[in-house]
Amino acid sequence: LEALHGIFNAAYSRANPDMQQDFAYEPRKYEEGSTVLNKATDQVAHRFDCLAVTLEMPFKDCWSNPDSERGWSPARSRSLGASLCDPLMYIHPYLCRVASDDGSFWNDLSEKDAYVFPTSKYRR
Repeated sequence: LEALHGIFNAAYSRANPDMQQDFAYEPRKYEEGSTVLNKATDQVAHRFDCLAVTLEMPFKDCWSNPDSERGWSPARSRSLGASLCDPLMYIHPYLCRVASDDGSFWNDLSEKDAYVFPTSKYRR
């Protein structure tokens, strides 16, 4: 799933500069009794062993692509949401391979699709 997450985030970042690949919640592993599954994304990923993502819109501006004049806007929100289709189409062939392959499809990926470990420690 980490490889699929990397492919998805990389493709989304290429489709829209407002996609923040480096800034996100740090991945957490499920452990019995933990609160990891209190978010729907984590619950879906764990329960169905599949790629699950949450799209959050910035309130003020995007740290990876700031606009000092206008900040975040409804137009940028629409664009970020609409461009979600691009990475979904890009990863579709990999989803089929995961279901039928021996699980080593990530060996064929280019460097541009590598997994980037996100951090919640924002820096300016």
